[in-house]
Amino acid sequence: MAVTVELYGVVRDLVKESKVEVSLPDREGASYGDVLESLAQRFGPAFRDRLFGPQGLLSHVKLYAGGKQIMDLDQALPDGEGPLVRIIVFAAAGGG
Repeated sequence: MAVTVELYGVVRDLVKESKVEVSLPDREGASYGDVLESLAQRFGPAFRDRLFGPQGLLSHVKLYAGGKQIMDLDQALPDGEGPLVRIIVFAAAGGG
């Protein structure tokens, strides 16, 4: 199964592409977390560090699919052909 992923912010800068395709071996039981893990394996530790911390997905990383924010990475991908998954990373901003 192939999933199209749009990348924004610092994640796009790391990958040097705004859209990539992720191939998952089996659609049945595939989750949003599987998509992110596949991307992290493909693009390496710097990519993983921009998405994940010790407690899981970093708070400034926002994952959207079908116009809704995905809060649970264990949530199964929707049925249908090629769901669009958007990963938007908002860099932490400092002020003072």
